[in-house]
Amino acid sequence: MVAANHKESFAIKFSIGGAVVMAIMGLLAAIFGNSMSLLFDSLNTILGIAISTAGLRISHLLKIKYSKRFNFGYYSFEPLFVLANGLLMLVLAVSLFITSVQTILDGGRKVELPIVTSYLVFSITVCCVEAIVLRRLSKKVKSELVHTESINWLFDTLTSLVVLGAFLLSIPLKHTSYRYLVPYLDPGITIVLIICIIYQPIKLIKSGSFDLLRMAPSSKRMGEIKEKLMDQREKYGYSDIKILAAKAGRTTCVEVICLYHKNFEITTIDKLDTLRKKIKEEVENEFENLEVTVTFNTLKK
Repeated sequence: MVAANHKESFAIKFSIGGAVVMAIMGLLAAIFGNSMSLLFDSLNTILGIAISTAGLRISHLLKIKYSKRFNFGYYSFEPLFVLANGLLMLVLAVSLFITSVQTILDGGRKVELPIVTSYLVFSITVCCVEAIVLRRLSKKVKSELVHTESINWLFDTLTSLVVLGAFLLSIPLKHTSYRYLVPYLDPGITIVLIICIIYQPIKLIKSGSFDLLRMAPSSKRMGEIKEKLMDQREKYGYSDIKILAAKAGRTTCVEVICLYHKNFEITTIDKLDTLRKKIKEEVENEFENLEVTVTFNTLKK
């Protein structure tokens, strides 16, 4: 667990470091390249740094089980972060869409091609490396925070690729009868890109909202937990079980209600606590990222 937390912390710091480099380089390229799209991308990156910093703080909070103000822990902070990130991505995408439309109506924009293309090649390289590394780390630590960061970098990679393609296409077009289209290439293809990938922030918003509403995880996972416990019913003496669950980020809070016949005897509280502890361990040792509570009730006929 400690190693996983360390990897998660490293992943978020790695993302923040890359974002700082990209923000600085992007602002310089936007100023000297006379590119509004690069300026917008740089502002997007700066906002991403703020979100990543918040994500790092959340990562530390998740290591704390509970506090006086948050008696049930900080699990909801993670889906809140995912929701905020999705909303921000959506707002930026819509803003970029509107800006691109306005640019087309204004007759396009002339940019300094050598500066812009050099930066975009650099951007694609850095963003691609960040996306791959964070994607692999998210699978190892099973972290929604790191997974969200990897999605952001993939988003940036695709954006840079499309914009670079648009600018490179302007080179041969300048020598044809279609040279009047050159100023419209960048905003035009950017609009197409937004339409193609708008589902991603919507997906994040949906995921974060469902987790904040404490919706149950997939029935498949709950079925696996119940099957595991039902295989142990002779060992622990219950006749049936009922499972209630709510997913909050990477953590699934599970209440296992063990149903016993009325004639089942428990002689002491210590034995009851021992039984509860064993059932809890039975589930948590088998499945990852579960916070399990065990209660007992009488089986109703």
